[in-house]
Amino acid sequence: MDEQKTTVSLSGDFYRLLCENAAVALIATDAEFNIVSWNQAAGDLLGRQPDEMIGKSILDIVPANRRKLLDRLLRRTTQRGDTNQFEVHLPLTGGAEQTLMVVLSAVPTSAGKNLGVAVWIVDETNRRKMADRLTQAEKMASLGTLAGGVAHHFNNILGGVATFVDFALTSGDVTSMKRALQMTAEAAARAAKITQSLLSFAEHNTERTDMADLTEVVLTFVHLVERPLTERKIKMQLQLHPVPVIAVEANRMHQVLGNLLTNAEEAMPQGGTITISVDRLDSDVRLTFADSGAGIKKDHLGLVFEPFFTTKGLLAGGDKANPGLGLSVVHGIIVEMGGTISVESEPDQGAKFTMLFPISKSV
Repeated sequence: MDEQKTTVSLSGDFYRLLCENAAVALIATDAEFNIVSWNQAAGDLLGRQPDEMIGKSILDIVPANRRKLLDRLLRRTTQRGDTNQFEVHLPLTGGAEQTLMVVLSAVPTSAGKNLGVAVWIVDETNRRKMADRLTQAEKMASLGTLAGGVAHHFNNILGGVATFVDFALTSGDVTSMKRALQMTAEAAARAAKITQSLLSFAEHNTERTDMADLTEVVLTFVHLVERPLTERKIKMQLQLHPVPVIAVEANRMHQVLGNLLTNAEEAMPQGGTITISVDRLDSDVRLTFADSGAGIKKDHLGLVFEPFFTTKGLLAGGDKANPGLGLSVVHGIIVEMGGTISVESEPDQGAKFTMLFPISKSV
């Protein structure tokens, strides 16, 4: 028996049925942005049937506070023939909110004249909720890493303190007691340093004190460190270009540069070159700090600003009591100052940290 084949005729009825039964909400307007077509999915999503909406302005489908935006995007769509999209948030019962993505595309003729606009609406509510849950899960994972790092370091410090104190109490030798107490004081100082670094990473202090120009801070920092670096066979290069005055907290900016310098020195044990430059990039002032050291592995790049991430400290199998807070503190300070920081690096090609400060912060 021959298999019977069905041929679909691409007639006007076919396209009409295709639009009416599409799973995505589809609305069409004429050149004046009045609704001429409204499929069943649009009715189900927006709770309004075609007989209610045909002939009305498409602006009626969004809240009043979004109509100016929609009108502007509609006109841009028809004038330029491009595609535009924006979000709409609609209130639901119980205080919840529905998130809709609205996509606009022109409906042109073969002669290039616009007949109207096709409006596609997708319910993004569930996807947005899933994204929020994922973000929350990532935050909790980071918090777990942070808590684990804190517990590890403080457990080691407190264990040492307990040993030193016990030795001081049981030793009859005054010199040994003083040495034990000195080691206890050193352990307490390490704990205080970790605590201070955590506060710098976590706090958002809006008080602005000790303000100075970014370029002036960089010049002062280079003047202070250039001679000691020469003794370590590290050459300092400074490249300054005319930029607007950017006000930063001098002490905290020195902390940023000092932490980056420590990171660079550890990457260049045999010496090398550090290049600090200040210039303008579009609407930002750009500060870059680059070294010629060992570089950063690709799979480590996304982790360098995470608290307690270290490839040199005891947690990473190294021989240094490095808690891995230096770059996370740098990130926290730069973000709190209203800037951004990023890193570029390849193994054996050095590392470059780029900080951007909006010129709107200029004084």
